[in-house]
Amino acid sequence: MEYVIFLIIVYFFSSLNFSSIYLNKFKKDQSKSLKTHLGSSYIWKHHSKIAAIIIFFGDSILKGFLPIFIAKFMIDFNQSGLIGEYYLIPILIVQIIGNNWSIFLKLKGGRGMAIIIGSLLGINLVMALILYSLYLIIYFKVRDGGPSWLISITISCIFSLIFSTSLFFCYLICLFLIILKRITGNSLPKDYKIIMNRIILDRDIKNENS
Repeated sequence: MEYVIFLIIVYFFSSLNFSSIYLNKFKKDQSKSLKTHLGSSYIWKHHSKIAAIIIFFGDSILKGFLPIFIAKFMIDFNQSGLIGEYYLIPILIVQIIGNNWSIFLKLKGGRGMAIIIGSLLGINLVMALILYSLYLIIYFKVRDGGPSWLISITISCIFSLIFSTSLFFCYLICLFLIILKRITGNSLPKDYKIIMNRIILDRDIKNENS
């Protein structure tokens, strides 16, 4: 029961959208922002870079890393026979779902990159550093964050098998939810070209700024 309550708390906390809070508090353009993914990258491109950095760390550390840290080191969940070594997986799932499909934003939200970065850091430091390194290497090669993030997560998912099966499932779930969010966005397209562009480039058309 304690574990279920914790999951519910994590879900509602992850559903808090710091970008939306910032826009409502300082910019008053919430109606526009709901038409697109609402995360730190949106704030970076359209509003304030300082605010975007603060929001990114809020998403990654407070919403991503902190719940995992609490579950691992402050609450003894992993001793449950029903949960076993996979006890972090449901936490990771509700974190990403809450962030990407916020109950406070009519099931809209961000892309999930920041919260995934923080969550995976809390789950396994070494594997997370491999992921970050891969992302930077690929990004400096292709100069596009959309495919760089997808490729680095995919490669990291394979690498994670070296550590444990439970870690592999964590990365596989992240990969699945990333692709699902890209496909659905904040509206579901019917054109397969748009769907492919969303999956690979994380935007609807090749020259569109995301």
